[in-house]
Amino acid sequence: MSNTNSSGNIAVKLLGKDFLDKYPLLFSGGTIANMLGYNIFRTLYMNLWRTKPSRVSKEYQKYADILEKDGIVVIPDFFPKEQFDAIKKEFDELYAGWSPFDFNEKDFSKRQNDFPEYFKTIAEKIVTPETPAFTEYFLKNPFINELATSVVHRKSRITPYHHFWFLQRRNLDGENVGYLHTAAYPHADVFYPTIKVFLYLNDVDESNAAYIYAKGSHKLSIKRLWFEYKLSIKYSRTKDDRVTDEELAKIGFYPESICGKANTLFISNNMGYHNRGDFSNLKPRQTAQLDFRHLETWRNTLFRNEKDIFSRLSRKFVKSFDKSLKQNKLANISNNNMS
Repeated sequence: MSNTNSSGNIAVKLLGKDFLDKYPLLFSGGTIANMLGYNIFRTLYMNLWRTKPSRVSKEYQKYADILEKDGIVVIPDFFPKEQFDAIKKEFDELYAGWSPFDFNEKDFSKRQNDFPEYFKTIAEKIVTPETPAFTEYFLKNPFINELATSVVHRKSRITPYHHFWFLQRRNLDGENVGYLHTAAYPHADVFYPTIKVFLYLNDVDESNAAYIYAKGSHKLSIKRLWFEYKLSIKYSRTKDDRVTDEELAKIGFYPESICGKANTLFISNNMGYHNRGDFSNLKPRQTAQLDFRHLETWRNTLFRNEKDIFSRLSRKFVKSFDKSLKQNKLANISNNNMS
């Protein structure tokens, strides 16, 4: 085995298999640490140098200003008709032959098994497309990528998480089904600026689970720090970070549904409080989505394109690490087949 492969194996053993793709979670540490202000210190460390987005191209600045002020910018009729139609056609083709009304609980994914009662009523299918229109118009969109990186103050060196997402209620039995899933409760994804992008592929309003966002809740403030200080202690004790609309209202945040026709795009800073709406009918919610959480991972930090010696070494490290992971996985499969 080469020295490169050996160093990769050592790194995997020392750092863990998920080292490259981990990102800082919303809460960390035990009860005593959080009572002493651990979560406040980590929040300040991750935010003070990026309280405002960096400058963007002149034609994008008005959208960046709205995103800075509200934490979300909503743009109806975002794509020219022919581009949107091409993306929607790819969506329809990828979901052809799939019925939201047919399901077998044995086929649930891990994320669905975490909330089985919810997914018995709500159909979900997530597809990661590599199709040309989605890739060219949406995934590689210069406007989206420039705004996202300006908020997070990170270079994007790898492809963001991207997918089509289909949600639909299977039947109208019961009420408030959405609250069987934690996504229905207001929450912040992380404690630092991060971006998610949504494109509605069909008309979406309060009746078919429109996205909900509390404008202004993305900003770092004394009220926000104190609120999360108390929430970090609660979470360290109970692992429950659910928040109510009433609790948010006490600190001046008021969630509202982000409704829109097909071809409405919105960019959301998910340091702000948000949640998924509920379904009151059988109309689906169809979206294309991007998640720029990868900007905070070691994979994105180390997978550098520059030509200096550090960039070459860090990029080589990522490739060696991935190669070792692949070799270990193949070895485990081989051992399992022989046993």
